[in-house]
Amino acid sequence: MIHPLKNYIRYFNYMRAVLWRHHKKSIIQSIIATILFGLGIYLINLFFYDIQFWDKFLFHQEVFTFFCEYTNPKLLIRQPINTFTNIVYLVNAVYFLNRGINDYVKKNAYNLITAHPFYSFTLSAISLYTFCGSTFYHSSLISAASTIDFSAVYSVSLFPLMYFTHRIFLYVLKLPTYTRHRTGLIILISSFTTIYLLLTFVFSMKYIHQLVLLFIILTMLFGFILEKTDKGKTNKWYLILTVITITIAVIFFKFDMEKILCNPDSWIQPHSIWHICNGSAVFYFYLYIRSEGYIPHQDKKVLALKDEHLNKND
Repeated sequence: MIHPLKNYIRYFNYMRAVLWRHHKKSIIQSIIATILFGLGIYLINLFFYDIQFWDKFLFHQEVFTFFCEYTNPKLLIRQPINTFTNIVYLVNAVYFLNRGINDYVKKNAYNLITAHPFYSFTLSAISLYTFCGSTFYHSSLISAASTIDFSAVYSVSLFPLMYFTHRIFLYVLKLPTYTRHRTGLIILISSFTTIYLLLTFVFSMKYIHQLVLLFIILTMLFGFILEKTDKGKTNKWYLILTVITITIAVIFFKFDMEKILCNPDSWIQPHSIWHICNGSAVFYFYLYIRSEGYIPHQDKKVLALKDEHLNKND
């Protein structure tokens, strides 16, 4: 009988092999992008110190003490750590884009995500927009950038609701998720785009928080209904990891606001942990919705790796 710890080590090696074998290019791209982004922030602040570039734009003075990280108004990238950790959104954007292109080219179609590469492309665009918006905001701390950063949050909160709404719609009509339904998708895109534009440009801020909370509640409700009615169709571990990481993200966001565990000069900032965990939650959610209807034993490449790492003799 194989010791449980040995089984765990074998499974870890198997998962590492799967990630490296199938996502080697994305991993290398992510590492290079992270290094270049960090180096770019350092060099910009080194060579463009005290050029007063952002002083010409509207900003609120209290924003310089709003976050835990020490903010030097003379820097061009005013919050280097909070800016740097936005790289997680760029990594997500590249990964989602690559998966969407792969589905489109190879005509993969075993669930809603693979049959409609639109979802991968959209989440990639949302992640890229979040990266740009949050980078712009933490670099400048100006009012216009704050608006863009908030609008990125709206798009992130709307994406899961759109997916679950689509799934509920197909379930009620008893239609399979692995075939394309162009009309329904167009209706969903139009509806959620309208909601997004209203949140960004029309609704008052005093109503937006309640609306975002409503979206979260509806997302949880629709997800619960689907898990109860379509049991066994998704990998629940990805959902658990999504909940764990988003919970940690919210906790550290609150820590940052209340200045708990706050060291302004530290390389580790509560808000930067919010970025990393929030980005991780989006990543795990994508893996969760992509796992719908996936049958591992029909994936020959994954099966070969599993045999190699899990079925070795002692």
